[in-house]
Amino acid sequence: MKNTVNQRLVMVIDHLTKGNEKRFADGLGVSPAVINNYTTGKQQSKPGFEMLARIAEAHPAINIEWLISGRGEMLKPASPDRVLVATQDLTGNLTVPLINRRAAANYLAQGHSQEYFEQLDALVLPAPLLRGGQHYALQVSGDSMAPTLHDGDLVVCRLLEAGRAGRWADATNGEVYVLASQNRGLQVKRVQNRLAQGYFRCLSDNPAHSTFDLEVDNLLEMWQVRWKLSAHLANDAADLQTRLEHLAQRVEKLEERELY
Repeated sequence: MKNTVNQRLVMVIDHLTKGNEKRFADGLGVSPAVINNYTTGKQQSKPGFEMLARIAEAHPAINIEWLISGRGEMLKPASPDRVLVATQDLTGNLTVPLINRRAAANYLAQGHSQEYFEQLDALVLPAPLLRGGQHYALQVSGDSMAPTLHDGDLVVCRLLEAGRAGRWADATNGEVYVLASQNRGLQVKRVQNRLAQGYFRCLSDNPAHSTFDLEVDNLLEMWQVRWKLSAHLANDAADLQTRLEHLAQRVEKLEERELY
């Protein structure tokens, strides 16, 4: 008997989050109840266009045609090895491919040859800044890393070798990385290295965003953030002075209350 789209959605959740509907829902930006309605058939409803679009954007490795119709395989064909080479101009500067918001949605789903990256926008940077490995630039989306990184900022990153025996093991606690995974797409996070336990703990600098653990089995690539380019010119000294003034005012008010 042919399975339904709701049953295939259950299979997707089992594959991506080992059946954890809340984690799957969080990745789509919807409530767990919405997903549970589909998986249990409480409302006898099927995922609509908006939900399918969310799944396609958050999990580009999933074959949406299979999810809708059952034709083909759940996962898209594996992409060939990516070739990401920063090219050099006549003056010795390096051009680094820029993964912007448009390109990020397709990054994990397509085969990325050198020709693919050459079609993207690029940054031209002095070669000494980019010594040691393959680099690319990523446009930050959202406010999860504010105030360190702001929406629209650019980060220049260096690829770490994959695997437990590779340079993932050298990921430094407290530093910022780009993590590419099947279940969460591209994430810019500050990490705690728990490779020995099989995962990386991913933290946001913005306390409004929750911490999550990314299992090594779901991790495809890891990039160390080395530089940032930002149009946000915060005056940290002024912010600190303002906070100190507010604190002094509160102390004065407390002292006045004690006197009276």
